[in-house]
Amino acid sequence: MKSESLEQRAERIQNQLRAKYPGANVFDLNKNCLHFVCEVEPTNDHPQYDRAVEVIISSKPHKHLKMTQRYTVLSGTLEVFIDDKKVLLHSGDKYIIHPGEVHWAVSTDECWLEIYSEPGWTAEDHVPVNLPQN
Repeated sequence: MKSESLEQRAERIQNQLRAKYPGANVFDLNKNCLHFVCEVEPTNDHPQYDRAVEVIISSKPHKHLKMTQRYTVLSGTLEVFIDDKKVLLHSGDKYIIHPGEVHWAVSTDECWLEIYSEPGWTAEDHVPVNLPQN
């Protein structure tokens, strides 16, 4: 298999999400070709919750003020950093992120996961966090 550029990988992943979830809004969350979101059941349809399928290679540290997120790994392996701990998740694993917990994740194999959020995701509740450099 020939190697692909970041842009080619981003296009491939987004096309896979669109094919699997026709009509859903698909986008590159940070516009860096490393974190993709497919809004399966968007907040706009029901503010009390949302359901998304995400493909994460690397996400940026952030927290949510009100929202609880329930992760279910669909395929791949995901290393999740929550405050001062690290959790390794594999296909089929579930994990809950609580409000106020600073979290981010990395994967070496394009981890696909379903994220169910209560209440639904909003830009106001997604707070980027700058972590100190070691």
